Amino acid sequence: MASSFCDSEGWAILSHVRAMDFTMCFQDSVLTVIPNALLLIFLSPRIHKVLGKGRLEGVKAGPLFYFKMLILAAALGVQAAILAQTLSMDNYHSSLILSTVMYLLALIGATLLHYFEFFNMVNPSAGLMIYWLFTTFISIFPTRAWIQESPTGLQAGGEPHSIPVLKLVFTILSFVMFVLENIPRAHRREIKRKESPIESENIIQSNPSPEPYSNFFARITFFWLLPLLNLGKKKSLKMEDIYSVHPKLLSYPLYLTTKAKMDADEAITLAKIKDEALVDNKDGKNKKTMKGKINLISTILHTVGYGFMSAVIPRLLYIAANYVRPVLFSDLIAFVNSYSSSAVGPPQDPWIGFGLLMAVFASSVLTSLFLGQFTNICYNSSLKARGVFVSLIYRKALRLSSTNKQEGMGSIVNHMSTDVDQVVAFFNLLHTSWSSVIEIMVALALLWGQVRYALFASVGVVVAIIVLSGAFSSKISGHMGAMMKSSDTRMKLISELVSSMKSVKLYAWEPYFIKKILDIRVLQLDHLRKFYILIGFVGTFLNSVAPFAIFATLSVYTAIADAGKGDGPLNIQRIFTAIAVINMLETPVMAMNGALSSVASGIVSYKRLQVFLNSEEVDDENVIRSSDLSASEFAYEIRDGTFGWYTPEAIQATLDKKEKEALEKSKAEAKAAKKSKTTKDGDEIPLSDIKGEKSDIETPTSSSSTSIDLEVDAKPEAIDASSDKSRDSMGPVLHDIQLKIRHGSLTAVVGRVGEGKSSLVGALLGEMHRYSGSVHAYGSVAYVAQSAWILNDTVRNNILFGKEYDERRYLKTIRACALIPDFKMLVNSDMTVIGEKGINLSGGQKQRISIARAVYSDADIYILDDPLSAVDAHVDHHIFEEALSSILANKTRILVTNGVSHLHEVDQIVVVKAGKISQDGAYADLIQNAEGDLYRLIQESKVVATAKAEEEENEGEATDAESTDSDESKSTEVEIEDAELLGSAKDEKRPTLRRSKSSKAGKEDEIELKDADEVDDEIEASGRVGWEVYKFFFSTLGLLGCLCLILICLGNLAFNIMTLIWLQNWGDDNQLSEARGTAPKHSTQYWLLTYFAWVMAAALTLCGACFYTLVYMARKAAKSLHFKMLTAMVRAPMSFFDITSSGKIINRFAHDISSVDIQLPLQFLNFSLIMMMAINIFLFCVMATPYFLIAMIPLGYGYYWLGGFFLISSREIKRLDSAARSPMYAHFGETLSGLVTIRAYHESDRFAIHATKLLDRSQQTSYLTNATSRWLQIMLDFMSTLVLCIVALLAIVQRNSIQAPMFSTVLSQIGNLTGIMSSLLNVICVIETAIVSVERIREYSMLTPEARDVIPDSKTPESWPQNGQVVLSDYSTRYREGLDLVLKNIDVTIQGGSRVGIVGRTGAGKSSVTLALFRIIEAASGSISIDGIDISTLGLTELRSRLTIIPQDPFLFGDSIRTNLDPFGKHTDAEIWAALDAASLKAYVLTLTDGLSAMIENGGENMSLGQRQLMSLARAMLSKNTRVLCLDEATAAIDVETDNAIQRALRREFTHCTVLTIAHRINTIMDSDKILVLDHGRVAEFDTPATLLQNKDSIFYSLASKSGNA
Repeated sequence: MASSFCDSEGWAILSHVRAMDFTMCFQDSVLTVIPNALLLIFLSPRIHKVLGKGRLEGVKAGPLFYFKMLILAAALGVQAAILAQTLSMDNYHSSLILSTVMYLLALIGATLLHYFEFFNMVNPSAGLMIYWLFTTFISIFPTRAWIQESPTGLQAGGEPHSIPVLKLVFTILSFVMFVLENIPRAHRREIKRKESPIESENIIQSNPSPEPYSNFFARITFFWLLPLLNLGKKKSLKMEDIYSVHPKLLSYPLYLTTKAKMDADEAITLAKIKDEALVDNKDGKNKKTMKGKINLISTILHTVGYGFMSAVIPRLLYIAANYVRPVLFSDLIAFVNSYSSSAVGPPQDPWIGFGLLMAVFASSVLTSLFLGQFTNICYNSSLKARGVFVSLIYRKALRLSSTNKQEGMGSIVNHMSTDVDQVVAFFNLLHTSWSSVIEIMVALALLWGQVRYALFASVGVVVAIIVLSGAFSSKISGHMGAMMKSSDTRMKLISELVSSMKSVKLYAWEPYFIKKILDIRVLQLDHLRKFYILIGFVGTFLNSVAPFAIFATLSVYTAIADAGKGDGPLNIQRIFTAIAVINMLETPVMAMNGALSSVASGIVSYKRLQVFLNSEEVDDENVIRSSDLSASEFAYEIRDGTFGWYTPEAIQATLDKKEKEALEKSKAEAKAAKKSKTTKDGDEIPLSDIKGEKSDIETPTSSSSTSIDLEVDAKPEAIDASSDKSRDSMGPVLHDIQLKIRHGSLTAVVGRVGEGKSSLVGALLGEMHRYSGSVHAYGSVAYVAQSAWILNDTVRNNILFGKEYDERRYLKTIRACALIPDFKMLVNSDMTVIGEKGINLSGGQKQRISIARAVYSDADIYILDDPLSAVDAHVDHHIFEEALSSILANKTRILVTNGVSHLHEVDQIVVVKAGKISQDGAYADLIQNAEGDLYRLIQESKVVATAKAEEEENEGEATDAESTDSDESKSTEVEIEDAELLGSAKDEKRPTLRRSKSSKAGKEDEIELKDADEVDDEIEASGRVGWEVYKFFFSTLGLLGCLCLILICLGNLAFNIMTLIWLQNWGDDNQLSEARGTAPKHSTQYWLLTYFAWVMAAALTLCGACFYTLVYMARKAAKSLHFKMLTAMVRAPMSFFDITSSGKIINRFAHDISSVDIQLPLQFLNFSLIMMMAINIFLFCVMATPYFLIAMIPLGYGYYWLGGFFLISSREIKRLDSAARSPMYAHFGETLSGLVTIRAYHESDRFAIHATKLLDRSQQTSYLTNATSRWLQIMLDFMSTLVLCIVALLAIVQRNSIQAPMFSTVLSQIGNLTGIMSSLLNVICVIETAIVSVERIREYSMLTPEARDVIPDSKTPESWPQNGQVVLSDYSTRYREGLDLVLKNIDVTIQGGSRVGIVGRTGAGKSSVTLALFRIIEAASGSISIDGIDISTLGLTELRSRLTIIPQDPFLFGDSIRTNLDPFGKHTDAEIWAALDAASLKAYVLTLTDGLSAMIENGGENMSLGQRQLMSLARAMLSKNTRVLCLDEATAAIDVETDNAIQRALRREFTHCTVLTIAHRINTIMDSDKILVLDHGRVAEFDTPATLLQNKDSIFYSLASKSGNA
């Protein structure tokens, strides 16, 4: 019979009868009810969800299932027995009945859920796991209580006394069920669901993530990563090793969900518009104008919002678990203090200490788990949002109108990278913002309990330091910008140096470039020093927040504390509890500051994305397409067509924007005019005048173009918002177009430049806005753009373009497009990658591949926008005959052309003039009209062709044994030799391929196609960097410098320790005086001022460490490493540059030097300071209890193992993450540049799918990077909790002997241990990644140099060479080791002052002679002597500076004309003008405003090729005192008349000089004293020209006869 609801203890929480226990009533009515009630609440929705999933295929009940059911039945039986036993008692309590009934109901529900989960779900139920875990723990309390209450314990002395045994049995059964629920199902990854809708779990992945198949505890602790981490410890991870992204994070399903929401919103909006139109009778409204816009926030939140909002729960639980720790710490301090000699009251019971220890352990573990889940949810939500954003941006880009594409091309890429990243950060910042407010409020409440109003002092210090640090941000950004500007200048110089290294070495100009680069480097380092000075101040401020806040708080508290009002004394408990709370307060305040500063940029980026995603798209109705060819006799039909690049909406938007800008401009001018009144008349130029002049200069007078791109770019610039002409200029471009093109016809579209030919192509493709009329297309379309668009892929894939490979059709296509000779030049034939990572193709080669793509596509209609202009005449003829007139004979072909050579062969000619079709018909009909535009075009082309033919005839005399396509750069001898011998052309590491024309006609169509892509992937760094690299880096700092830094850091450590010890002594003194009722030994001012002194000393040493590391050591290392690499690179032999791409070299001076300048110094400083913090904490642990030293050994090993285990895999995953992002951005950039082509081929979906794969690949590494970080955080939290519990346990056990103040210090600091150790490992990971840059710099710093520059004791006469006699004695050489000889056993004596011409067929070794003479390549055997001195005994600078060369590649760098001619300033301006006059350049330079000071762009881009070569001649003219002059194809790009003038000047200026001339223009060497004919690297002939011409069998005679000189 029930006596009451509770027993004699009543309803209370803690029992006063049993130590360290709850009351029986609280256990039965609260503890045991909570898990059962929660299970019953969530039971119905969970069963509904599980049943909705459907049954799993092939799942049968096994031993595990039956065993679970048996345990559940036993648990039900036990609870039923407890209920029966309770009811049989005379005076039972109702709370026990409530507990048992709740158990029975929950167990019945659990049994049902277990059944359905087994047959319907792959993974064990997380809810059931948690239920059985909590049931096991909670059951321990009533079991223990019943055993203690029972007189006989577990020995049954009567019926009621069997309840303790039943309680114990139920606890054991609960634990067994928990263990069974954690056993994973066998073969769970292969299990499929019957007739399931499309779900993420059914998506097939190559290496699926184990996370979805892991149990609850493996997921919340991220232990599902262990197999990957173990694999990373055994080997370097590759992309195929790492797990695929979680199925719920896949981009395409997320995009489909988002797209469905967008479509639904648009349908609702359109329905509303339609209803409003019906009500208002406004049927005339423009439907496009009223079209609904994308609501980006609601759309994204619809996709990721539910999961994202679920992060609120773990965040709140984290705050609760985290901020209960200061309270527990305070109670622990009070517990230990109660046993000290200065304690006021009696010591507390020991069980309270152990209870607090358990509570601290539980709160620490829960804090870690909740934080891990919160961060993981936020990060995965951001990954989802990123996937959706990038997918939307990419697919939007595929739909952009030409207007938006051109105007926003540069910003579109930023949308995907910068804007998306900033908006995605919102998914972490939102929760951080509101939770930081709650954390600050909780912390302030806790602080209020300790120091009352003094808390505002700490808040004031924190806010003041943050504001002060923020004030430096603009100056830091300014110095960073100046440093980057200097870096750009330096990299420009290095790029010039690397790209022209051969010329630099030939001129012996290395010292000039080294000095110039080092001067810029010093300027850059000066800006870097100022940057680091500010960083040092900011770092000192931020790291001193806590000490100064503590000082302010304690100062104010001691001033306002009033014992009469309940303010307690400033004892140890109060001081160190306040310190712990202030340390915790610092984190949310910093997070809040960071969140608020990021919100502004996030809002800007969001608005940019919103505008972009709502921007104008291409209208599919511009062209009405049909695949039925029989539907019309025409392939294309345009009726009454009027077209423009801008829609009316775009025109109005542009005009509004211009009007707004004009209004803002007028306001600014008015403001400036008002401000200028304060200045004197004439002292300031009116702003309006400046603006006016600028606008007059910048406004174009006309806007015409031959391409879509240029027309669109030019038109907006001419807009004037106040004029109606603006609207007209942006309006229709094509008017009244009537065009019909029959199936199978060949139509030519002609017209002058800018008349609208390419606009007509845009109209046919649907790229232009159709104002009126209609466009009908019947059949599929293939398009060849005016500028060829090539993918970064193999040649074959560029041609196939998504089509299946048909070898017969493929071979036929490449033959027709004249590509076979080009394929033969490729190392891997058509499987060679071209584009960014492959070799560079010439414009003609790219165009032929573009044509081949169209031919292979087998479309119905071909639109070719002037593709034949990029190829020479015979290739033009070949493609026209073999491709357009043969393979495509039955196709519809629309050829836009500026040429007239094929017009008589076409079926239809369309003449475009001033945006209209002026003529349309057959050639025979149109040519008869002498007044017609076609007739005029042909007559004009004849005049131009005649003049051009005469010019080409003259230039043709200069070519011999070599010819190239007109679209390719002129190939010179050394290029071909390098291509054959070195595998590269000139100094370029990606050679421009040149079509070989020496192949026999019968063989040039034969090619062996490869089936495998033999392109090597980019090599990625892997593994740990060796200690010798660290040694190399620290050697640049100096041993003394490193020792000084260590001493400064140790000083900072000592001062930090002393600040805490001083607080200990202060608190202990106050507590002792309180216990004894006496006054403290020292005054408050004594303690405060001394504490402030320690804090200032710590801050100053910290500042010293920052300044010494960043300002002195970092600058020293950066300067030294750059100097070593630069000098070693410059001194490297040319063979190094022949086999190393310029991109690799430049990357070392850009990315790697940047790491040394910025990343490494900051990280090494962080490492030093964080290490000191960790040592600080562990030292206090040891000082608190020396027994902690015993635990230090396993703890140290644990941290070491954890760090090594994490760092290896984390380093590789981060490297893979960096490598995985590049292809995605590269593909996006490629897509933007080829939008018209992609849309023309209707390949948008294929490109979007490929982009999605690349996106998921980048998400894959990001997903694992986050998971590894979360695993590390949980493991470090566990280690920190272990340290805390060990220290607390030792304190409790040694409570009678431990130093309470020291223990208080440990508790106040140990909360930071997790963050410190996590930061330490992350810094080590970053250092290991960044130190790779030092390894790469070290590699280049240790390059094998060429011969010595200068021989100190050289006895070579200053006047050497006096005569210029050159003797080659049995001389042989090769370009580098392992290659064949290029010159073989050369025995030639060239008399001083003679003129020798060197000739030979391609690859004979002509240019190798000059390279050998200047020792660019060294002798393999034999020697070269000049005036009796073996040149191998001379220093390279000495040798090369005494000789003069005019190289085949004119070398100019970005500087003035004067500096380019005389970089060392040895000559006067008069001498320079004389040299320019002799080189026929004086007249040109006089036309320049700045004369000799006029700037030349990098590579001489603002000069023609001929002018560049004349500059090289002018350099030679300045060295007229030389005795050896080499002319290596010196006049190849100069017309014949100028060439003759130059030859006369050379003969006049270099009368007594030995001149070696390599030329293809035989007439330039006919007056030479002797001719040296080389053949396959050997001397074939060496005699006077007259003698050699007499022998008609000689090689020289054959060469001369071909050029008309024989």
